Amino acid sequence: MRTLRLSMVAGVLAAIGLGATAGGVAAYGRADRPLAQIEVSVNCDNRDLCDPPGGVWVWIEIDQGGTGDAAGAECAHIKGVGAGAGSIRGEITWSYSIGTGGASFVAGIDPTNTYYLVSAGGPPVALPVTVGHYSSHPAPGIAIETQVAP
Repeated sequence: MRTLRLSMVAGVLAAIGLGATAGGVAAYGRADRPLAQIEVSVNCDNRDLCDPPGGVWVWIEIDQGGTGDAAGAECAHIKGVGAGAGSIRGEITWSYSIGTGGASFVAGIDPTNTYYLVSAGGPPVALPVTVGHYSSHPAPGIAIETQVAP
């Protein structure tokens, strides 16, 4: 099994391109012609695989026309040292894909094998298109939860 480090989680954030993007996140609504809302939570408390332990939570709006918005937070939790959190805000681009299309991270296995490939300049992240809840625990102390809503 490949080791998963918090730097991989940071890579997911970079791939989505949300870290320091300027501008606000638009409210979910008709003006943006939204197709879906997707929430992704990644948490790692396994010190052997994540250095330092931490996580990320991101809400993404998939709009018609290949664009969208995102907001969320990333955090670190280091026992005996402390913790910290940072804001995530930005705009994304996306495209449809049959299969994961070489994505750097897959946030749930879609039963129809159809994905939104989401990016903001970095490698894409594959998010399921089918409405529902997706849960995986790829190693002890690691949880990935994804919710896709219309």
